[in-house]
Formats: sequence, C-alpha cells, structure tokens
Amino acid sequence: MHGAFRMSPQDKICRCIKERISTGELKTGMLLPSHRELSRQFSVAITTVTRAVARLKNEGVLECRRGCGTTVAAPKPPEVGRDNRRVMLINPLNEKINMTLSQAVNEVFMETEWKVETYCACANIAWYTSFLKECRNSPPAGLLLLPLSPKFFRFTPELMPVPGTKTVIWGLPVPELKADSISASPFGEGIMLGDYIVSRGIRSVLYITQGTDTGQEERDTLRGIGQVLRRKGIPFNRDNVRTYPDSYSFGPMRDPERGAFEFTLKLIRAEPLPELMIAGHDGIACGILRALLCSGIKVPEEVSLLSAESGDDRQCVPSPGYTITTFNNRYYLRTRIAAERLLSRLEGNDAPTMHYEIMGRLIEGTTVKQTKNPQTTEDIFL
Repeated sequence: MHGAFRMSPQDKICRCIKERISTGELKTGMLLPSHRELSRQFSVAITTVTRAVARLKNEGVLECRRGCGTTVAAPKPPEVGRDNRRVMLINPLNEKINMTLSQAVNEVFMETEWKVETYCACANIAWYTSFLKECRNSPPAGLLLLPLSPKFFRFTPELMPVPGTKTVIWGLPVPELKADSISASPFGEGIMLGDYIVSRGIRSVLYITQGTDTGQEERDTLRGIGQVLRRKGIPFNRDNVRTYPDSYSFGPMRDPERGAFEFTLKLIRAEPLPELMIAGHDGIACGILRALLCSGIKVPEEVSLLSAESGDDRQCVPSPGYTITTFNNRYYLRTRIAAERLLSRLEGNDAPTMHYEIMGRLIEGTTVKQTKNPQTTEDIFL
C-alpha cells in the first residue's frame, strides 16, 4: 500500500526479541542465540543482526557478559522521582501489632511533607510478597521494612526495594540489602530471661518454637539464656529446645496457636514435663497453655509458662484467670527509632548505615510460680 509504514529488518529483530522476553521465552540471564543463528531465523545478513543486538544493548534490554556472550539483561527498576513524598511501612505481622507500628511511624511523620502508607499483610505471605513487588514497581521515597524470618521467607532480587528508596529495616539486617536496621538485642534478652528463671529457683526448662529450625534472633536469645543457666548449674542445651513444623501461622485462615497446641499435646503424652516451658512468642504460649489446661495440668502449680516475645505492652490474656508472663520487645520504641532514622535519611543524612539494638522488658503475669524468697540475681555474672 502506497505510503504504508514498512518495518525494517533491524526493527523486526528488535521487536521479536522484546516479545520473546515479555512472554518469558527469553528470561533474565538467558543466553541469546548466536548472531549466525539469528541471521538464519530472520533471513538477514549477520551485519543486520549485529546492529539490532547493539541497539538492544544500548536500550538496556541485552547485556554482554565476559565469557558468557550476550544475555537478557535484568529489567531496570523504576526510579524515585524528585517530587516523590511517599513513605511505605510494610508489615508482615497481624493487625494488632500493625496499630502499634502505624502509631509510632505517624507520630514521627505527622508534621512533615512525607505521606505514610501502611501495608499490613496479616501474616499472609502472598500479600507480603505482593506489597514488596508493589514497592519495587512503584517505588516510594522511603521504606520502613519489617522482614519475615528466613525460616519462612527468602528475599529475592525482584522483591528488593530499588536503590533510590531510602530504607530502614525493623529487625535484623537483610544480608542482600544495604540499609540501617533497628532490632531488639536478642542475646541481651536471653540474659534477662535467664536471670528471671534463676530468680524463681527453676531447675528444668524446655524452649518451644515454630518452624523446622530456630532463626538467628532466637539462637542469640537461646545463647543468652544458656549462658546464665549453665553458670548456675542448670542444664540447657539442644535437648532443651524443641521445634515443630508450622502450617497454620501464615495464610488467609491463620491460627498461630494451633501448631503449638497440637505439638504440646503430643509432648505431654510422650515425656515428663519440665518445671518451665518457654514459648518463642505469645501465639505459641497461648497454644501451649490451651494444651496444658486441656490435659488437666495446673498452671503454674505443676508447670510454669513464659513467653520470650510479645509485641504489646499489655499482658496477653488467652484464658480467664491467666495472664502470660512475657518478654516485651518494645515494638513501639523500635518503630519510633526506625521512623526517626528514616526521616533523617530522607532529609539528607548520608552517614554510613548502622545497626541499632535496644532492650525489652519483662511483664510478669500469672503463669510462672512465685517464690517467697526469690534468689538475688546479682551474682549471675560473677
């Protein structure tokens, strides 16, 4: 047709390669067919293929790796605009904890130009993943990120924030991500928990947590507990730690207590119980308490129960007459510090990234036996 647009052979090659990438036929890092093979496929001269490939390299669609040939380049992430005033809080935990986090962040950013958007995944890993992808595809200026434990989740490159997003991690650092991080001091918490256990005259302890293995934070907590207990002649090693596979805590119909409940029922039938059971967090503690009461075991007369982590300043009340003794990890304080650090980054602070640790506090309930003359704990570190 007279005047109709005719695509050049070079344009056809470029368009075809881009279509193969968009459909997934050619994936990131995949080796491009040789120039000779492409010249046969498109029935053009090799010089035409060479020009088309060079054009795609200039556009960032392809890249040349030494010793690997020409490969499909990773798509460039969107950039953060200069007028971007968005700040994202991505929280994988439940709505109850999210209220504490949101309050702390909004208090810091309330009178600034930055607008906070809160994304709560409600312990649904699919939602959490989608929030991370949204953060990368439509990047905010700032991000306060709560990472899930590696026991349950792995950060891959397509889930990382873009380099232009100022990021502060609430929790232990993510090795692949260069950012400030604010966490509790798990080893220090373990020392304080060990101190409390010794002060109650307890001689046998069992620590119960979810997952197939303990995470780094829990390992540090256990190291602190063990250091104190062993110095006082109380056995505490791998035999005193139990994990159970957890398929209930994450998902649209989550029940953080059920796994611990089922595991504890089996444990009660299989072996004598210790004087004290320590739960990895409040959800586990509630499940353990339900199982103990269901089995007719008196708490705390026969077994004491302690939670090693709580995200709330209030006591956990899972059953009438029971408030779980718990270690509060100061979620509000950590979030406040993280938000203040993020604001300073957004305002131009370019100092080297740092990791901060803060201490929590024990909130005593009714699930641990009281002693008339508690042993002093000042000699524990001697």
